[in-house]
Amino acid sequence: MRVPVVAAVVAVVSVSSAAPAVAAPAASPAPNGAGSATGLSAQDRDFLTAAGHGAAFEVAGGRLAADRAADPRIRVFGNRMVRDHGKELQQLQALDRTLGVTAPSAPGPDQQAVTAIWSSLRGGPFDCSYAPTMQADHEADLAAYTIAAQHTTNAQVRAFAKAQIPMLHQHLQLATRNLTGLHCAAPPRAPGASS
Repeated sequence: MRVPVVAAVVAVVSVSSAAPAVAAPAASPAPNGAGSATGLSAQDRDFLTAAGHGAAFEVAGGRLAADRAADPRIRVFGNRMVRDHGKELQQLQALDRTLGVTAPSAPGPDQQAVTAIWSSLRGGPFDCSYAPTMQADHEADLAAYTIAAQHTTNAQVRAFAKAQIPMLHQHLQLATRNLTGLHCAAPPRAPGASS
């Protein structure tokens, strides 16, 4: 039963991460009037929104991994997610103040659903859900941040995205390594399916 959960989690996270400009609502102007939101395109705002949701998701998932994972590599990875993406959230909040916008600091609804699933898992089942989700999520994040670093209209947004790319590369490498040696059940074959 845990394999369908893994597939559902990976699908939800991949879809919500892979298309942030379509799926994410725009960051809202800051209520205190700090900075100026002028000069931000819809693409800039959508990226900031997706980045806020994504970083908060990584922190929330990392906390769960540090507590619930069976594999020590995944526990260490979870702690690193908390540290690195927590720092990213702080940088994003500083950028938001400068630009006069308020991007989210909590996971999005789909991401909250994923962390709710993870909260119900422990040990091997947690590892088999979390590890492939983090690998897929970091692939999508790396693609989105690379695009933002090249194509957003605001120079500060581009610089923020570009600054995160080396960290995301490292995380993707670690997440991919975490998949090796996991003993997860293979999905059941459909009757009559060829091998």
